[in-house]
Amino acid sequence: MRTTRNRTLNLGQSHFSASEKKPQNSDSQNIQSKWGKRILQLAIQLTPLAVILLVWEVGTGAFNISPFIEPALVGKPSAIVLEVWVLLSSGSIFQHIFVTFQEAMTGLVLAMIGGISLGIVLAYSPSGARIALPYVQIFNSLPRIALAPFFIVWFGIGLLSKVLLAALAAFFPIFFTTYQGLQSIERELVAAFQVMGANRWQMLHMVVLPSVLSWVIAGIRTSLGMALVGALVAEYIGSTQGLGYLLMAAQGTLNVDQAWAILVILAFISVLLDWGVRILEAYVLRWRPNPREL
Repeated sequence: MRTTRNRTLNLGQSHFSASEKKPQNSDSQNIQSKWGKRILQLAIQLTPLAVILLVWEVGTGAFNISPFIEPALVGKPSAIVLEVWVLLSSGSIFQHIFVTFQEAMTGLVLAMIGGISLGIVLAYSPSGARIALPYVQIFNSLPRIALAPFFIVWFGIGLLSKVLLAALAAFFPIFFTTYQGLQSIERELVAAFQVMGANRWQMLHMVVLPSVLSWVIAGIRTSLGMALVGALVAEYIGSTQGLGYLLMAAQGTLNVDQAWAILVILAFISVLLDWGVRILEAYVLRWRPNPREL
């Protein structure tokens, strides 16, 4: 009898230990499948770029093939990579990157303050919105590049003109997303909290902010690129430093490869900034359910 009981206990323990190992194996398999899907997705995303770069490199005379693309007009991928390395290794470009970054981020902060404030005011003032929104639409339709010379004349070629043009370029996405986010708050939810006796602070903390925060962050992500473009355009029109100044100088000397290299560095900066905002969004909105898990 004892032998039978011991066998039963051993079988139960082995069955229990096997059941404990299964979830670990399944978790490792899930992690491997997720990484496999990410690598496959990244490969699919990079395939068109790799094909374009390969055709571009071959067309400019690589691998002893007769060129059918003029490299003096469109550049050459290998030469562009070399120019990026030269600019980064020499260290001379970092001062220009800092100047453009400072202009764009300062303009973005001003745009956030102005856009969010005006969005809140007009969202809670329908009569004010009817008066102000047409003017906002008119100013939004004006091309930023056409306003850049005026900003240079009015505020000089220093930091102020670049910051203000970057702020103007970034203002409208933040304003419209804030205004639309406040307009999209469910009135039934507001009424329910009012019935439960919520005060203004509780309404702001529990209803308004969670509803509008995702809209504001989406506007900031859009405005990041707009602020960089605004600062770059102002530097391109008139400046003595910055990535826009370097781009203008490279194009003025017909150095196509260096011009492309500056644009590649600018694109990399934009990707890093967007990645940073994504991390901030994931942290701030961590209470929001993941759409993949729904």
